[in-house]
Order: sequence, then structure tokens, then C-alpha cells
Amino acid sequence: MEREISRRRCIGDDGTPLVVIEYQHVERRRTESGERSYPGARRSALASGEPVRSLGDGVWEVVATGEVLRRA
Repeated sequence: MEREISRRRCIGDDGTPLVVIEYQHVERRRTESGERSYPGARRSALASGEPVRSLGDGVWEVVATGEVLRRA
């Protein structure tokens, strides 16, 4: 299962407003103590689903195009 953990408003190179969403994979297991969640890997994407990679300090790069996004 995957859950959304954050949304960040950003500005593209051309001034276009965009939203970067961070997701985290979560495994849920039922144990004797009840249901447990185990967090796993994270990924980031635009609201459109296009993958982005973090460059640090509120800056992302669109993987397919190389466009740089900055936190608004």
C-alpha cells in the first residue's frame, strides 16, 4: 500500500505553479497486539503522476524533462 505524506507547492522554470506530492510505501500486518504499519521507501511525483527527484533544500527535478522546480 502507498500513502501520501506531504504536498508542496512549487514553481517551474517557466513560472508555472505545480504540486509535488511525496508518497511512502507502507506494509500493514496483523499481529497478536493488533494491526501494525511498517513504513518503507518514499517517492515523489507531480500531481499529474510524473516522477520527480529531490535535489535538496526545496528543489526538485522532473525526471523526464530536467525541469527544475522550486518551493513556492
